[in-house]
Amino acid sequence: MSKIIDTLNNPFKKEKVRTSAQEEIAKIYLKVSDKGKHKSRPAPMLKLPWIIAGAAFVIAVLVLFFKSNIDIKVRILGEIPALTAERPSDKFGTLREKGVFLVKDAEPNKYIVRNADFKGDAKPFSKITSGALVLCNSRGSGWANYEIELKEPLNLSRLDLKYAARGERGDEFLTVVVVDSDNKTYRVEKDMSSSLAKDWQVFTINFNPLKNTVDIKNISVIRFEFGSLTVGNSPMATIFIKDVCATKTKRMDWR
Repeated sequence: MSKIIDTLNNPFKKEKVRTSAQEEIAKIYLKVSDKGKHKSRPAPMLKLPWIIAGAAFVIAVLVLFFKSNIDIKVRILGEIPALTAERPSDKFGTLREKGVFLVKDAEPNKYIVRNADFKGDAKPFSKITSGALVLCNSRGSGWANYEIELKEPLNLSRLDLKYAARGERGDEFLTVVVVDSDNKTYRVEKDMSSSLAKDWQVFTINFNPLKNTVDIKNISVIRFEFGSLTVGNSPMATIFIKDVCATKTKRMDWR
């Protein structure tokens, strides 16, 4: 009887054993699957170098792009001085208080200027009058200027160059050339030079942006160029200039 009971009970025991075995297998399978999933994903530490490398590459590209743009802007803007023009007032009395004249009316300042002379096509007909320099462009080599050679180099990093000028017809051009102590030259381009009118105007040039072009702290020569080839004036174009002055720049706080 007991055997019969055991026999009848065995299927249940086997079923229970089978069920518990299936549960264990299922648990093991699930654990293995979970581990497998974690293995298939790159560890966070393995991702980090790739993220850093990618970010570095993007930054390098951006820096290169913006740096090239900045260099181009600096190179272009650094070669363009600031030029302004205004009507004269009070016989240039304000200039005396804030700077020093290199040429007053038409007379060079002998304490500062070593030599002042007409050069090139300016020689034949240009002259000095009591109130102004008369610059006349004759036909010839194509270049004409009035050159001011200084006894000591002038520091134009903290000074503006001012002068008064007018044209006989009012369609003439006058451009400024500066030469440093190492004989490096900068010529203000025609589109930034003085476009003259018939009436007197005071022109102001700030050369501070030219730091990388010439040694702006050691300027030894200043030229006023008005030739046919260099500036585009017609032969016999006549220009009047006076009161060439180095003044304290308004762009700085002077104390």
